[in-house]
Amino acid sequence: MNDDKFADYDLVDIKNKKQPESALLADALTILLRYKFLFAFCLIASCTLGYVYIRTTPKMFMRTATIMVKDTQKGTGLMESQTFNDVLTLGSNSVANETGILKSRRLMYKVTERLKLNVSYRALNLKKTELYSSSPIKVHFMNENEECSMVVKLAGNDVIELSEINDNRISAINVTVGKITNTPIGKIYIEMDSIGKAENKGMEILVSNAPLKITANAFCNRLNVGANETQSSLLNLSIVDENPQRAEDVLNTLIDVYNQDAIDDKNKVTINTANFIDERLSIIEKGLGLVDSEIEEYKKQNRLTDLSSESDVFLNNSNKLDNDGLSIENQLNMVEYMKAYLLRNGKDTEMIPGSIGIQDNGILKQITDYNEIVAKRNKLLANSSERNPLVKDMDATLKLQRNSIVRAIDNLQTSLKLQSMNMKSKEQETYDKITSLPTQQKQIVSIERQQKIKEELYLYLLNKKEENELQQTIAESNCKIVDVADGPSSPVSPNKIQVILICLIAGFSIPSLLLYLRMLLNTKVYLKEDIKDKVSIPFLGEVPFDKVSEEKDIRISEDSAHEHLNEALKIVRENLNFINGKQDEKGKTVQLISFNPSSGKTFITINLAVNIASSNAKVIALDLDLRKASLSKRLGFSTKQEGISNYLSGDANNIQTLIHTVNADNLSFDVISSGVIPPNPSELLKDTRLDKLMEFLKQEYDYVLFDNPPYGLLVDAFVCSRLADHSIYVIRSGMFDKRLLPDLQELYDSNKLKHLSIILNGVDYKKMAYSYKYGYSYHYHHYKKQHEKQRGWKNLYSKLFGDKY
Repeated sequence: MNDDKFADYDLVDIKNKKQPESALLADALTILLRYKFLFAFCLIASCTLGYVYIRTTPKMFMRTATIMVKDTQKGTGLMESQTFNDVLTLGSNSVANETGILKSRRLMYKVTERLKLNVSYRALNLKKTELYSSSPIKVHFMNENEECSMVVKLAGNDVIELSEINDNRISAINVTVGKITNTPIGKIYIEMDSIGKAENKGMEILVSNAPLKITANAFCNRLNVGANETQSSLLNLSIVDENPQRAEDVLNTLIDVYNQDAIDDKNKVTINTANFIDERLSIIEKGLGLVDSEIEEYKKQNRLTDLSSESDVFLNNSNKLDNDGLSIENQLNMVEYMKAYLLRNGKDTEMIPGSIGIQDNGILKQITDYNEIVAKRNKLLANSSERNPLVKDMDATLKLQRNSIVRAIDNLQTSLKLQSMNMKSKEQETYDKITSLPTQQKQIVSIERQQKIKEELYLYLLNKKEENELQQTIAESNCKIVDVADGPSSPVSPNKIQVILICLIAGFSIPSLLLYLRMLLNTKVYLKEDIKDKVSIPFLGEVPFDKVSEEKDIRISEDSAHEHLNEALKIVRENLNFINGKQDEKGKTVQLISFNPSSGKTFITINLAVNIASSNAKVIALDLDLRKASLSKRLGFSTKQEGISNYLSGDANNIQTLIHTVNADNLSFDVISSGVIPPNPSELLKDTRLDKLMEFLKQEYDYVLFDNPPYGLLVDAFVCSRLADHSIYVIRSGMFDKRLLPDLQELYDSNKLKHLSIILNGVDYKKMAYSYKYGYSYHYHHYKKQHEKQRGWKNLYSKLFGDKY
């Protein structure tokens, strides 16, 4: 092998589906033990981050309230009052609708405004604790919609220092408690609690002011509203906040605002009706006063008394006609009032007064339907906008219905006028019959008729006014409070157990993921399985990496016959003999080539020669790398000595003088060095003198090994391949790319190199996973005469998994 370091990579074949699960588990545990310090560091780092997170993150508390929605669709709520059938009522409410209303930004805006949630007070400590109601000061910002912040320090003696306004460090500004003060963020007014002034001296508080709309949106997003069960009218309102008291206040205030909003919504119809009645009563009162004055003045001028006795006979018939005409006139007046109201109030989205004396059932039904649609539209508009398609559809429907009501009233008015004309015609006939009565009596009757009409209408409106006020008084809320806001004293976050578990999982998963990605993205050849699964080229064996004797070039001697390297090369030698077939035949020529310049073919050449020599075979190694002379330099030969290049160029003719013997303890093999490095090595290697040299060596030696430059990069190895009976392709573990294996297979299939085979060099078993390491280690220890005792974690590993390490 050479001086290049082995890639720091754990050899676990995660893509090998043939490998049993137990072996993969053992491999994973081996990697875990190898990288125990990395895993320990990641676990400690993640747990430290988790501890810091727990210590610095504010505690969050959950508060929950329960209400029962009076759902008229499901029948769980209380029925609305049915005292007056002719008074307008709203449509039924459902749990889904009320859930949307409770989560509306409009209601939360009212809650924010009432509780002043837009101003936040935080004590400047590690977690910046929210003070809320426990703050010793209250700051009033004149401009509530400006987002700003400042640090308030209680200096004592009713003096407060302001600093770090909007995170800008400025000179401290002294503010007197109870006085309006101009600051860079506008005018402010500060109140201080008189209790605990001395205890809070020197305390620093971060005061933040946010626009009401932004604060309301933030609380609205944190609010959760949901039903207990699908068929239940119970709603759970919950919110998470770092101050439990603030969470309780938000929920309780939201319920109060919701109830008041529901009551106000139900009272809109009755309020509009009350305004209409009051307006008509005022007009009628003035009319009655004028009629009474007219009768009084007429009788004074004409000195009239009761003339009924004179017209009893005629008035009996006239009274009946008067009563019928009175009813028709009353109906006609109310129709005219209603028509004037509709034409004066032209908005399609306003409610129309209900039963005010119109006796046409069709018109009353249209008015009731119209008001119901208006109520539904206003509810939908509270959580939407006028651009909502549903709102637009309702607006179109309301416009059509309002026009329909106006047309119906016009038709009714025409009909009543015709009836009135008929009645007047009949009255005229009666009046003709009493022409003998004084004109004064006729005038009095006419005036009294107007008086009766107005009196009846006035009394009717007074009765409706009382009914409307009673309806407004008994209006009820849409919900009933089951449980006020409450919750556990322990925080819901940060969850210490959950954080610890996440940190432990992250501390173990991150290094595991990194190692997995390294293995997944591996494109190098490390194991023989990486080669055998991709090519059909004969595999001679694998040579282990020996870091201890890395500086030696010859690592095999009779004194180290049981060393891993020795055993590996014995396997290579026997496989080479098996492939050649005739083991007793002399003159076997073996060429060693590689793709990478540092694959270790020179090392394999030297130690394979020593190993073959240990089997009592004559072997000679030739350095045919005439460019670098790697073999000659490793064995201590100078390029100035005569060698192959001298022979090929004709400067040396005696082959015996070129042969040198290398001793390795009690073993020896012969070597012919490269000689002087020539300018044209490839041309020299084509010379026939190399063929003659090879014929001579084949007669004298059992094995002739020659070390060549890398194949493919230079033509030298291909030129020398004509002389080789067997070609060994040396692949360095961790240096050869798997994507080049198809090219190697193509080289084998093309027969350009005779009897091509592969040696995997530099396999570092210490960096392998357990399953691969065991395969070689077992082979070595099985034949050892005395088993060394296992110690430390290796012995524990063997006991746990039942295999020898």
